Amino acid sequence: MYEEWVSLENEVLDLLKCQSVLHSYPSNVGRDVAKSVVACLAASQSTQRNEISTQLETNTQIKWTMEVICFGLSLSLSEYETLRDSVSIYLNWLSVAWNPKASIPQPLRDEPLPYVRTIIFHLQNIFVIRPEGSMNNQLSLCQTVLRSIQSLAHESKIIDRETWEAILMFILKVSNVLLAPPSQPNGLAEQLCEQLMHTMFDVWMLSCWRCFPTPSMWKTARIMVAGWRHHSPVVEWWAKVTSALTARLLTFMYGPEFPPYKIPDEDMKYIPAEMNNEQIAQSWFRMLHIISDPVELSNSSKFSKTPIFMERSLKSDTYFDASQHPCLRLLPYIFLKAMKGVSSLVDAFLVFMQVKKNKVDQSFFLPSFQFPPSSPLPSSTSPNSNQLSSQSSTQPSTTPDMHPHPTPLRPQVNSVLHLFGEWLFDAALASCKFEKVENRGRTPSGAFSTTNLLPVSPPSDMVTNPMFDGSEFPESSDAGRAEACGALCRLMCCKKTGEHILPVYLSRFYLVMSQGLLGDSKQVIASILLNSVDLMRIDLPGVTCLLPALLSTLESILPDRDLQHYKPYLNTTELRRAAIHLLISMVPLPLHYNTLEVEVVLWTPSGEKLTFQSVKKRLLELLIGALQCETDAINTQMILGALLLALHDSALFESLGESAKPKGEPLGVVQPNENEVIPVGKLISSCNPTAPFTTVPCKNVIFYYQWCAFYNILITVNSSVKKLTHTAYGLFVQIINLVSQRLDAWKSDISISLSALELLSGLAKANINMEDSNECLGAVHGLCQYIVHQCERPPPQHKRELHSMIVSAFHTLSVWLTEHPYLMHNKTCLNEVLEIIELGISGSKSKSDETSVMKADKELNPVSMRVLEAAEGLLIIVFEHLGAFPSPCSPASTCSLLDERLLLAHASGGRNIAMNEAVSRFRYFGLHNGALLSILEENLGNEQEPVPTVTMIIRSSSGRKVWTSQLRQTPRYPMTPDLYLAQPQRPKPLHDQGAPKRPKYRTFPEEVDRIPLVNADCSIPLLCDVPDPEVFSVQIEKLHNLIEAQKLYDDEISKQVAANAERMPGCSPLAPTNEFQAARLILSHMNQLTLDSVKAKPQARLGPDLVMLSSNDFAFSSDLVSLDATPTRNQDTVFVFYVKSGQTDRQEILNNVSNPGISLHPTFGEFLLSLGWPVSVATHPGWNGRSSSGLNPPAPPADPINLNEVPPGVFSGSEYILYYADCGTEVAFIVPRLAMLDPEPHDGVVEEDGVDSHPSTKPKLTLDLTAAAAVVTQFYKLSQESPTSPTGSVGSRGKKTPAPNRPNVSQNPDARVALVWAESYDLEDYLRCKLEKLQPLQMRLNHITDLNSFITSIPSFSRIKDAVIIFIHPLESGLFRIYVKGQNALKGGVAVPLVSGMVVSRRGLGPAVRMTCMNICERRRLASDSYIPPHVKRKQAINELFNKYQRRCTEPVFFTSVFTDVT
Repeated sequence: MYEEWVSLENEVLDLLKCQSVLHSYPSNVGRDVAKSVVACLAASQSTQRNEISTQLETNTQIKWTMEVICFGLSLSLSEYETLRDSVSIYLNWLSVAWNPKASIPQPLRDEPLPYVRTIIFHLQNIFVIRPEGSMNNQLSLCQTVLRSIQSLAHESKIIDRETWEAILMFILKVSNVLLAPPSQPNGLAEQLCEQLMHTMFDVWMLSCWRCFPTPSMWKTARIMVAGWRHHSPVVEWWAKVTSALTARLLTFMYGPEFPPYKIPDEDMKYIPAEMNNEQIAQSWFRMLHIISDPVELSNSSKFSKTPIFMERSLKSDTYFDASQHPCLRLLPYIFLKAMKGVSSLVDAFLVFMQVKKNKVDQSFFLPSFQFPPSSPLPSSTSPNSNQLSSQSSTQPSTTPDMHPHPTPLRPQVNSVLHLFGEWLFDAALASCKFEKVENRGRTPSGAFSTTNLLPVSPPSDMVTNPMFDGSEFPESSDAGRAEACGALCRLMCCKKTGEHILPVYLSRFYLVMSQGLLGDSKQVIASILLNSVDLMRIDLPGVTCLLPALLSTLESILPDRDLQHYKPYLNTTELRRAAIHLLISMVPLPLHYNTLEVEVVLWTPSGEKLTFQSVKKRLLELLIGALQCETDAINTQMILGALLLALHDSALFESLGESAKPKGEPLGVVQPNENEVIPVGKLISSCNPTAPFTTVPCKNVIFYYQWCAFYNILITVNSSVKKLTHTAYGLFVQIINLVSQRLDAWKSDISISLSALELLSGLAKANINMEDSNECLGAVHGLCQYIVHQCERPPPQHKRELHSMIVSAFHTLSVWLTEHPYLMHNKTCLNEVLEIIELGISGSKSKSDETSVMKADKELNPVSMRVLEAAEGLLIIVFEHLGAFPSPCSPASTCSLLDERLLLAHASGGRNIAMNEAVSRFRYFGLHNGALLSILEENLGNEQEPVPTVTMIIRSSSGRKVWTSQLRQTPRYPMTPDLYLAQPQRPKPLHDQGAPKRPKYRTFPEEVDRIPLVNADCSIPLLCDVPDPEVFSVQIEKLHNLIEAQKLYDDEISKQVAANAERMPGCSPLAPTNEFQAARLILSHMNQLTLDSVKAKPQARLGPDLVMLSSNDFAFSSDLVSLDATPTRNQDTVFVFYVKSGQTDRQEILNNVSNPGISLHPTFGEFLLSLGWPVSVATHPGWNGRSSSGLNPPAPPADPINLNEVPPGVFSGSEYILYYADCGTEVAFIVPRLAMLDPEPHDGVVEEDGVDSHPSTKPKLTLDLTAAAAVVTQFYKLSQESPTSPTGSVGSRGKKTPAPNRPNVSQNPDARVALVWAESYDLEDYLRCKLEKLQPLQMRLNHITDLNSFITSIPSFSRIKDAVIIFIHPLESGLFRIYVKGQNALKGGVAVPLVSGMVVSRRGLGPAVRMTCMNICERRRLASDSYIPPHVKRKQAINELFNKYQRRCTEPVFFTSVFTDVT
């Protein structure tokens, strides 16, 4: 900088200016003269008159006197009084420059500046070190002189350039005299260094304002200050002043919108407020380089080889190596101070807007992760061990986001590196010894080693000195290296979207990272990890070359539970979180790049080629291993989300296979044709697992044994299944077993439990070919056991959080049974699930080990009503939806789409019938279990069979079902209606059977004859064996006659019948009747119409089992329609926005998807279609984002939508939406757009002003769009929101009351979820700056226009603080970066799989985003006190109908009405 300028070093160090003529005489002569003259002047000065000073009237007298005083200032400390008086006289005369008093000689007052310069030169003698005497006396005099010099610089208004240069030379001279030589313990230099630097930088900045120093003076200062850097105050004061100058510089360099760089007020006072911008800029750059290269502080030879150090070493009584001088023991500490100063300057240009609460322990000199630091440097005193323990135990932050959020107005990375890059790169490699290629394998790191240039233990003569206590200072330059590495990582991670970094900087950065990660310095490794969480997700060219080094480092940290080596430096939870961030950003790389080779910076031990596919196994095993060791809740949730994402990505990759591999594209990335119409569900296909590939073991031998021992746990997780994590099924098995086993350990933590249950739900939905259903059975068993354990916890632990976990477990169990209905074929699984349902409903199981209780005898005592409702929901799924979803009505509806109007329209040949008329032709009954029966006793269509025909519409808590039945006494098949009405023919006789064989009749079977007789058998004798036949002869004869007569009669009758044979008349059925009560028949057959069913049960406080409803009421039909509109599933709405770089205006943002001519990201359309199915709002029977969504009749499928021809705004909710549904939830994805404004409102609501809108149209959808929130939070807040949405308040400008023709459905506020496709990742940071300046807005949608109007909304951003925005940023690599804003406000942690910082592949983006949105809404429902499950809401609505329309009548009247036709 100053090569062409001459240094003034010789002039500054010139001794002639501070010598007196008395120095030419013997010392005793000068001493006596000085003592006499100074004593006389001092005595005169102490009086009020000061006669002697006033008698000095000529310049000659003054000059002679000053020669004497100059000699007096050079006396030894034994002449302290003369020294003190000389200083006092000179300082009194020096005040003539700002306060000319009458006691000062007249020549000084007449022409003060020449004398002031002479005095300044003479005062240099007081700073010469004196070996004898009390050093405290000299220290006091020096401090007094320095304060006077400061007063001269601050208060004098007459100083010219020559005087300013004299002042600056004075400061440089005295500082060099004291600070350049090797310092001694407790010496004058050590005790005066702080004030010397204070004076120097204070006076120097004043000079920059009033009289800017010449280039020669700057060059001189730079040369001399470089020799003082082994004193820590020099670097500390340099850092303070440069930080203060930087704060002033940024205010005018980047404008008023640039966030201020906050530093302490006491540091800002050293910069004169009157300095203009040019002076600030020139002073800042020169002051920045005044200490030369701070990296030289890491090398003690730079100081030990200076002439003054060598001279002191040679002149010492006992020769010693200059590099071993005790003062150089502080160099690593000073090097750290300098790097902290440089790091703070880098942070000043970036202005980090998020302050991390948990920072690295400063006492061990590891770089702080605080943005920005509260002060450029800590105090010069090191913290003690107590401070260390308190800092290292600081609680980690409660958010998973570690993104530093720099200001979007920051300069480019290249600009900052132009200023500080050389220092940072050199400092990051300080003390690193690069080895030759042939010797690389000898060190554990394999690439380099750090050398401690200083001795490990301090010299024995310095241990007792607190200033040089080696235990308080680092023994190597690792702390400074760590600070430099941290600054480089933060700077690189602040790269803007599309910004280009010079290759020379990237190459050096990758070298620094590889050196630091593979080294043995824990401080450097921790600093790199903490400050580079975004490294793998910012589109740095060639950053994948760091993959091996990062992976090896993570393998040494995540499997270690204790991290004892890192505990002295920082909170290990924060370190593990940073490592997890890096890990989850690397998970999609193997499948994305597949067989591509990884280019490494440093040599690997084996030297073989490394591919991305080969590290997949290591990444997944590291995730599973980290989950076993992790204890922090947030870290655990991040790992669970990454595991779920990795599983789905692997499953999609295997299912797509080679068929989805276009030319030039990585395997598994679907590249649609430019003119291709993307069909719904293209990304989902059957699972065909790929063949196993060769796994690559861990390369780093340092962790080999630890890793092998650690993963023995993983091998024993499921020894029966010989699967590895490199296949989707193998990973599925590993996760299922691990999470199922750890559910019990997580049962007390709601955040981990909810994430684990969401993971299990995601596993159930994975598209994997199940090779063994036992794994799924194990998952169901684990969920059941989890519910049992949670329900059996002691009563004091039963709080809302516990019940939320149980409800979530029931939801997860329902997902598993819905996705795998074959599990219920297993008897054990069926019994276990039904027992769990019973436990949730009644609070206990009927069957136990000891006794069994009949269900009729059980007392209902559920754990809570929420648990009971969740169990009832699972029961509905088991009995109605298991194996039957999707229904014939498509996934859009789980109910029948037929109602009274459609049934009668079908029966009447298509005639349109009003609902009131249709209702009047039905009978309505209510069952005590909450079912509403609508019975029609008419034939449907043209069927005229005179048989009892009944059509029933069953409305229950599970939805609406329609059944038609006929009472027949004979089977339908194969009869036709005509044959059925004809008389049936008798069967024809068979005459060719031949002569019948007359059987021999026996009283007893033949077996009786073979039984030997006993005496008891002869107790009744035969007639022939009567003992006295003469006595009974008459009776016996009479009996013989009767028998013979009967034989004759039978023979006669047989002959008569044979002679007169006649056919017997056949039996024929009665003629079909046309009069019957079909409703009575069906109710009787259902065992509902009995004498007891219509009676109330006062003893049980229950009404009758069957009640009749009065359908004649005019409001009954509207209430029935309202009941049908009550949803059977949870309904959520998600809004999707596309934001280009730099856009903040709502018109611009919405116009992106409205204008087909605007170019969007090529994968945005594919992403939209992967969220759900395109459906037409007009014919869609499911949820469409409006509260008026109903069960519309099915319609033919809409024409396919080609997003190459129409803009994405076609899914704005006016004509089409993107729809997704499962058995329990419906989601509508809406893409708001601009459209022609509708001049007249069209909704069926009444505003506060009393103006009634058009009543016959669908209601409009009102949403809040807050402009700052508006881009980030520019999404919609429903005023007519989802009937099953969980929390919040209805936000609209006017209070709306329902119109008479509109059902008043009890509604809860919406779970506000928005998706923002951001072309630039700086969008969220930019909006964070603009948030307070942008106006909140409201957008309204109706059935005619997509965006009806923009109106100013009263609610501010604080009203939507619970909103969740998922930012999706496409990277140049083809991957997508995720940032989730607002999840921290969710009760119970974050929803998975997507958490802030994840990187997602193209194939898995849509399903992962959809799953996350659904989980966010589900968590919001769990956290809401006002949420009511759909089946409970329907049950309540049915009971309200019963209470409102029940016919209060006697039993005879009831039965009479049943036998009476409907009028």
